[in-house]
Order: sequence, then structure tokens, then C-alpha cells
Amino acid sequence: MANYIGDNNKKQVHDLENIKDNCQMDEIKLVHRRYFIPDSFKQANSEGYTSCAWCIENFQK
Repeated sequence: MANYIGDNNKKQVHDLENIKDNCQMDEIKLVHRRYFIPDSFKQANSEGYTSCAWCIENFQK
């Protein structure tokens, strides 16, 4: 199972182990979801995705 998922529309990455109600993950359409290889925040960030303010905040893994 993935730990991180990206939203292609907002270019944000979410931590699936720390999802909050404000993340609104259920509103991200399947076609707009991005999975990262390797499955890490560092990889997502290197691809231009920024942290979700709710599930990652300013904490980088």
C-alpha cells in the first residue's frame, strides 16, 4: 500500500497515514491521483509536489 499520494490538479502530496478531514482525499478523482516510485515524500517533492497543509504540514519525511 502507498504511503503518499499526489493530487495532479493542486500539485500537492498527501500522507495517507495521517489524513485529516480537511485533506478532502475523497474529492481527488482517480485520474488525478499520482503515486510515487519510490513511495516517499522526498520523491514527491523532487517531482514538484508541495506538502498538504493538513496531513504533512511543515514536516518533511
